[in-house]
Amino acid sequence: MHQVILLSGPAGAGKSAVAEAICERFDRMLHVEVDTLRHWVKAGYRHPWAGDRQTEEQRLLATRNASAIARESIALRYAVVIDDVIPPDEAARYRATLAGIPSFVHMVTLLPSLDVTLARDRGRAASIPDRVRALHADFTRDASRGALPGYVLDSSDDANAALTADRVLDAIARGDALLSVQPAE
Repeated sequence: MHQVILLSGPAGAGKSAVAEAICERFDRMLHVEVDTLRHWVKAGYRHPWAGDRQTEEQRLLATRNASAIARESIALRYAVVIDDVIPPDEAARYRATLAGIPSFVHMVTLLPSLDVTLARDRGRAASIPDRVRALHADFTRDASRGALPGYVLDSSDDANAALTADRVLDAIARGDALLSVQPAE
């Protein structure tokens, strides 16, 4: 499986744990945590929600860096899971920056209930409950409008990340999460 999986959702949705569970199932796979790429900016770092021009520039930089890592990984026959908070406009940016790679690109948005998301987020060192609520509301609104590309998965009742990873891979196998198809080289 030399594919790219974009794993999205609000903070606390379980993206990183699910990405790790997916990677455990394959021999040649990378997990790209975009939040880590954002923190490569050491001088002038802006939180992704700050909403100014420099924030937008850094969001673009993170998307381009994640896509460049995916492109190089696919070239060497590694599959990639990119773990990021990806609203609809960012999905279009990922589609553009991943265009031309000889691979399928899938997108799955994890969207557990707000209570589950907040509970998961409480276990993180940098929990910001108000930000989690706002992101969850945005994702819920976009999902209800059909604005989220790929597949939206409510993982509220999943016992663990491994079960959610199985459900993500099932959606991919069915073709429900396809974001773009590129010709094989």
